[in-house]
Formats: sequence, C-alpha cells, structure tokens
Amino acid sequence: MTGARIDLIHELVSSAAADTPDRRAIVTPDGAGITFQEFDRQVGSVAAWVSERTQRGDRVAVIADNGASYARLYYGVPRSGRVLTLINQRLSAGEQIGQLASAEPSVLVGDGRYLDALPSLTRQAPSVSQVVTFDDPSWQRAVHDSASAADRVEPDDPAWLLFTSGSTGAPKGVLHTHRSVTTAVRGTVAGRSVRSGGVYLLPFPMCHVAGYNMLVHHHAHSTVLPVPTFRADEFVAAVLAHRVTSCSLAPTMLHSLLAHLEETGTQLPTLRDVSYGSAAIPADLLRRALARLDVDFHQGYGMTETAGNVTFLGPAEHRAGAGADATILATAGRPHDEVEVRIAGGDVGEILVRGGQVAAGYWPGLTPVTVDGWLPTGDVGRVDADGRLVVVDRSKDVVITGGENVSSREVEDVLSGHPDVDQVAVVGVPDEYWGEAICAVVVARAGSAPTADDLVAHVRANLTAFKRPRHVLFVETLPLTSNGKVAKDAVRVHARAALSGPVR
Repeated sequence: MTGARIDLIHELVSSAAADTPDRRAIVTPDGAGITFQEFDRQVGSVAAWVSERTQRGDRVAVIADNGASYARLYYGVPRSGRVLTLINQRLSAGEQIGQLASAEPSVLVGDGRYLDALPSLTRQAPSVSQVVTFDDPSWQRAVHDSASAADRVEPDDPAWLLFTSGSTGAPKGVLHTHRSVTTAVRGTVAGRSVRSGGVYLLPFPMCHVAGYNMLVHHHAHSTVLPVPTFRADEFVAAVLAHRVTSCSLAPTMLHSLLAHLEETGTQLPTLRDVSYGSAAIPADLLRRALARLDVDFHQGYGMTETAGNVTFLGPAEHRAGAGADATILATAGRPHDEVEVRIAGGDVGEILVRGGQVAAGYWPGLTPVTVDGWLPTGDVGRVDADGRLVVVDRSKDVVITGGENVSSREVEDVLSGHPDVDQVAVVGVPDEYWGEAICAVVVARAGSAPTADDLVAHVRANLTAFKRPRHVLFVETLPLTSNGKVAKDAVRVHARAALSGPVR
C-alpha cells in the first residue's frame, strides 16, 4: 500500500502499519503506547464488533473524552461500513439526547460517566438499542480480539456524522464520506507540509472536525497523543514527558500557554510546529510566541462541512507577518491543489468552496450543502494580490450600523493591538437610532486597567468614526465553544443583557 492514494479512512492506519509497524500510532498521557501494527489489528477488531451488532449504514454514536478507544472508533466504525456519529461530551444531557434523536444511532458507546447521565435515553432516542461503556467486558474483548470486518467499503460510503460547533447558530448534522475525509487529510498533509514521524498532541475534542488532525498525522506516520482537555500546565507537562514535536492550538489556548511559560520560565525544546485555525492570530501574540517558542506556525481555514482545512498560511508568511508585513496575518493563505475557492459576487463577497472534501449533505434527509456545486460558507472574504484568501468576517458578524456594514473582525484586530487588551470579541447589539451598535467585550491584560474611553479612542485613531464601539464591556473571560472558538452567540446574549438601552 506504500505510495498508493488512500481513499478509505482505515487505510491510513493499515498503510502506516505496513510501512512502520513498530512505530507508535497512539500514546496516552500515562505513557502507554500502541504500535501501528497493533492499532491496525484493534481497528479491524472494533470493525468486526460493530458489524456483529448493527446493519450496514447504521449510525454508531460516541460520547467520550479524547483517548485510545475514541481513536479506535474513528477508524473502526467507518471500516465496518457504518457511520460514526460524534456527540459533544460537553453538551447538556438534553442537547446530547436531541442530537441522538436526530442521528438515530442503533448503538451508543463511550465513557460511563457521560452515558450514565442520560437517564431517559430509551424514551427520547428510541433508536438506541445498545449502550456500551469502554469498561464493558464486550468492548474490552473487542479491543483484544483478532477478528476483522469483512464488509467491502467504497470511497463514497458515509463514514462520519459530525455536528457543527454552533458558534453562529444551532448545531447541524454534517455527513462525510470516506472520500471527503481522506481528501481533507491529503490536502492538509500537502498544504501544511506535515513532517513525517514525531509526536503530535491533539488538545481539541475529537467530536469536532479538528479531530481530523489525528488522521493527518497518522498519514505522516506520526504518533498521536490525544488529551482530554487543555490546561496550560498539563499541556507543558505532556510536551516535556512525551517529547511532543507538533500540536494544534486555538489562539485563546496560545494566550494561556504563553502566560504559563512566561510565569514559569519553562522551555519546550522538542516542539517544532504549531497549527491553528479557529481565528487569525494577532501580530503581538505571534511575536510573543516566536520570542518564547522556536517553532513554525501554520494557519488553516476550513469548517465542519469541509472535513478540515481548505487554505493554508505557512511558517515563512507568519515570520514575515511578525515583522514588517503584519497584513499577511489577516489572510488565511492559499488553497491546496484538490480544492477550489472563489468569492461570490465580485471583489468582496461570500466565500465559496468546491472539491472532494465537501460533505455529502446535512443530516437528516441529506439536504445538499452545495448550491450549483459550490459550498456557501457563510463567511465574507476576498482574495489579495498574492492569491491569499482574506476572511473578512462571518456574514452573521457583520454589524450594520447607520446603514454601514462594519466587520467585527476588523474592529477586533485593532483592539487586539492595544497593549492593555488580552482578548476581545465585537458584536452588534440592537439600537433604536443606529439599527445596530458596535459593542466590544474585552478581557484586559493582567495588571492593566484600560477604560472604555481609552479603547474607543484607540479605534478612532485607526479606523473611520462609524466603526468605533458605542459600548465597551469588561469581562474576566470570553465564552468559548468546545473547540476553542469564541462563542459569539453567547457574547451577544451577555452584551444585550448587560446593556440597559440604546446609546446615541
């Protein structure tokens, strides 16, 4: 299988097992390792276990923290010809049951502490006929068995059902095939120039599309360390203990990590690559990171509907952006060779994506995700003179104030450059006079005490007058979705509750 194009998810493991059988595929925080050869056997055994309990095309849901058993399901369920349904373990029981009722899985697998919290499951999600925890003897036998699924699987067979993060509305089910997932993996390996070997730390919940990074690094025959949560001190300990060479971090995580490193003076000598994608990185944060960490930074732009990233901004561009050309950091880079990206309606408009990694449809009913073959992303963008995509804003995050469209992202970028601002989210709030008013919700840098007037003056010095915030709210933390994005809907709710009336 060496050198062959991989179009089936489980072949990422079997290919690595053929080439590097004794290299570890998975390492857990306690130091236990699973070689690619052993992991390939486990994936086949889990596929056989699933086949015995379900019909072809059935959904098999998982609610669990990141770990080795989650990784086995990532590959084993699609290998069986069934659809792995990923449910966010951080949702409320009611939200989880709602997603299970929508997906209609026949089997639910996961961590007992989550599954035990779903008391009325059989009534509200009656499709679930079997609930199995990772401690169950049948699951333990499956992991240690030597059987393998015999059903033939094709590239266009459904493989994963994921739910969007809900950062701009209610989560939607997105159905991906083997082909769409492996296309995203190949594109990222090429677009990010992923190094072979090494140890990759995955801090994002595997129920989100960011979990595809495990497949990306298995494609490169690297070891993957999936950790259940991100905490700066635990992250540093894991990097040191397992000689981690690469990781993914949202900019909010990077803030926390740098604060810890600056406080403790700790060095991370093995770390070489850091990728991010949930938001652009402010120039000041990047400069701090490059001063503290001798690493290459990689940005990617994508979404649940694309199974991963479609454009990439590389290390050389980040170093240029940290220097004299900070405008590069406002871009999301260029598309990889297996995808097309264009702007609808002219120089600035909705970002459209076409290619093999676009999802098969929305669940239920396989509602098309494309219009005339193109995925409308809901993001507003443009392409710069060097062919890089610039994500101007989420279309929902354009504030229309006094008849003028204002990009919340643009105001956030300016405020992020203020020395007393640690984090900021900008949203629109109702206003009787302006229609919407711009509201900045700010986390101040430790030890500083900026005033609203300070920050408004800073914006007015850098942007035209109608783009200034009419409200500034100070908070201790910004609410985040479980994959590290700022939860703009929650910010809007907080801002509207905190403001008593319109300001002119």
